[in-house]
Amino acid sequence: MKDRIRRDIENLKKIVPNMNVKNNVILLDITGPKDSHYESGIWKIVIRISKEYPFTSPSVGFIDKIYHPNIDLRSGTICLNTLNETWSPIYNLSHIYNIFIPQLLLYPNAKDPLNVEAAKLYEENIEEFKKKVKGYFKFKPLN
Repeated sequence: MKDRIRRDIENLKKIVPNMNVKNNVILLDITGPKDSHYESGIWKIVIRISKEYPFTSPSVGFIDKIYHPNIDLRSGTICLNTLNETWSPIYNLSHIYNIFIPQLLLYPNAKDPLNVEAAKLYEENIEEFKKKVKGYFKFKPLN
């Protein structure tokens, strides 16, 4: 498993050269995906790899505050089935960075919220939701 962890970290470094790794804990920045409410925002996330990886999913969370129905505003905990319930050893760290987090940001699920306020605002007043989201951007968008 150590070889798999090392290989997956090296593959992720090819995509995210500015990440920090120490004792199987990865810190990196993620940018909001194009055409999402999070486009142009940048947030720091943490990925903690357990000894059971890849048979158990890494723990992934946001360090920077982000306003999202499926992310706890205070702790940064993520509610994402792929990480919490349907993880498989065929997935790797690059999947988290390239697919899982971008999909989470593109398609908030207000039906299964960790942030109930954000979920309610997302469903009832999308314009106010967008304003709240932008209030948590690390770097303000150009537009």
